[in-house]
Amino acid sequence: MKSQTSFTLHEFKGTWKEIGRQYGEECREEIKDMHAYWENALSVVMPGTPMDVIVEKSSIFADPICAYAPEFMEEIEGIAEGAGISVNEALFHQGSFEMDVTGPLYIGGCTSFAASGKATKGGKTIAGQHFDWFDGAAMVVMKLKPENGPEIIGTSIAGQLLQFGINSLGIAHYANVLCWPKSIVGVPAVVSAQKALLSKNVPDALRCITQCQNAIALNHLIAGKDGDILDVEVTPDKCGILLPDRDIMTHSNHFLTHFLQDRDMADQTSFPDTFLRQYRMKQLMEEHFGEIDVDVMKELLTDHRGYPDSICRHCDEDGPAHEKFRTLISIISMPEEGKIWVSPQPCQYPYQEFSL
Repeated sequence: MKSQTSFTLHEFKGTWKEIGRQYGEECREEIKDMHAYWENALSVVMPGTPMDVIVEKSSIFADPICAYAPEFMEEIEGIAEGAGISVNEALFHQGSFEMDVTGPLYIGGCTSFAASGKATKGGKTIAGQHFDWFDGAAMVVMKLKPENGPEIIGTSIAGQLLQFGINSLGIAHYANVLCWPKSIVGVPAVVSAQKALLSKNVPDALRCITQCQNAIALNHLIAGKDGDILDVEVTPDKCGILLPDRDIMTHSNHFLTHFLQDRDMADQTSFPDTFLRQYRMKQLMEEHFGEIDVDVMKELLTDHRGYPDSICRHCDEDGPAHEKFRTLISIISMPEEGKIWVSPQPCQYPYQEFSL
């Protein structure tokens, strides 16, 4: 697939089954293209395993999803119907990170941030992230209007539930992959992420994450329009809560909670830049303390310190295939205003504004 240079907002509404069916129909080509994309990507860490075997095994996610959020299982079935794929294939899309985040090669390179209070211009909450992954993955910007619950707007990989964004009640959710020795049969991260995005407040979003049987280790950054910011690092059996420092929170792909660091595999990966990206993001935001707004974050997110393994990540053409990541989408949000700004590579393409 060709690299994206801009995004179109897709709007889906109705029951969760109807939302899924609309999503599948409207993004059918992107979802089917992602099947081939994943087959190529997974061959790096699962050589010799046929794609049909991986898809069949994806049925293991059905029971945990049904127990945690049965409405999302209806949405997944709707995606399958609309896209003309099997339910197992739709389940594979939800659990694709759980399939491939099996060791140090696939830690990824995302950097997230949030600020509020004295750190921001006017005291408003601002939050967002870079999603860094293999070039060619299709990202979708979408707005969901369920029959019950708040509207949500944000982005995800085509075929997956909505992971990163905000809701109409002023809650933002962003995430970073963490490297843990073993994943389990549980709820895929994209499912708990969308559940958190439907929350009425920050504590409710936190509850969605901590009371879930998480299949993999993941960092969830949650922010509210009233200035509340929480960060929760989860593993399949534990969680750690982090609070902002001087109204600023930054995170990348290593554990910051001390009691989870003994099993953190980030230092064994091919991406030691995780430590520098988190520190660099905090440093840049501190330099603009009291002045942080959308325009400031647009500039900070183009930072190339440590290029190509920088906050604004670019493919390392001299490195091995499993290191050819780049920033696929940069997202900034103002939960109180119901607005997000997205760019496929902030140093090259302008941000587009979308609203609830």
